[in-house]
Amino acid sequence: MEEKKDEENVVRGNKKSKTVIDSQLHLSNFKHSQYLDQNSAFCDYMEDCAISIDNFNKESNRHLYCIFDGHGGDVSAKLCTKKFPEIFRKCLLGNPFDYELAIKKSFYLMDKEIEKLEAKEVGNTATVVFIHNKLLYCANVGDSSCCIIGKTAEFISVNHKCTDKNEKKRIEKEGGTIIDDRLGGILAISRGLGDFDLKKKGLSCEPYITKKLIDHNVNYCVLASDGVWDVLSPEDVSKILKKNKKIEDAAGNIVDEAIEKGTEDNISCIVIEFNRFK
Repeated sequence: MEEKKDEENVVRGNKKSKTVIDSQLHLSNFKHSQYLDQNSAFCDYMEDCAISIDNFNKESNRHLYCIFDGHGGDVSAKLCTKKFPEIFRKCLLGNPFDYELAIKKSFYLMDKEIEKLEAKEVGNTATVVFIHNKLLYCANVGDSSCCIIGKTAEFISVNHKCTDKNEKKRIEKEGGTIIDDRLGGILAISRGLGDFDLKKKGLSCEPYITKKLIDHNVNYCVLASDGVWDVLSPEDVSKILKKNKKIEDAAGNIVDEAIEKGTEDNISCIVIEFNRFK
């Protein structure tokens, strides 16, 4: 089969987008859809950004999906959509046999790119899914989460909150303080990109990384900002996907359900379908 060219979808600002792209995963097809909503009933502006790249680096067995949820403005999240794919490409070239190291380095280098903005009070979460053949790598900082849905529905990312005992211990060891469950009394998340006023107070850009084998037991992978997870659980999302008939509608249906449930944040969602529910 002739190799496809890179197909890229980037969404930023206050736009809505729903996309579906076919791609090859060894011998089986998989598809994905993406949808974002400003949620204007509660939010005056959009700070979520998302990017999907099929056939990453023009290789048919590699795919990249990212969600960046900004705070203090959208400037850092927008920069991530612009810079992260190229940074990650270079890190893969420099570490061709260690994907986890390549991912960690790409988060660190992206953080340095945001530092150049000299906007010390802006930042964003980052949730990245990289697929190579039948292996799925998920890396995240902050509270934009990712789940795998099959026979069970479970998060494969970790929410980095100041209320987490391990994160609190790490922050205090690094000389930081937590006030009212916020880092320095300001930020609820304990890891993220940007926010350089808090980097010396314990904010880390080191991602949590997990690796999963994509087999017949894995039906979907869902990435979403906390606008979804504030009101929906992986089990809720699984029920939505079981009723869903077309992958084109999957991410949009999850976003619509989050709005109906009363979420008060921007919302972004990417759904990757490996094996449709029977």
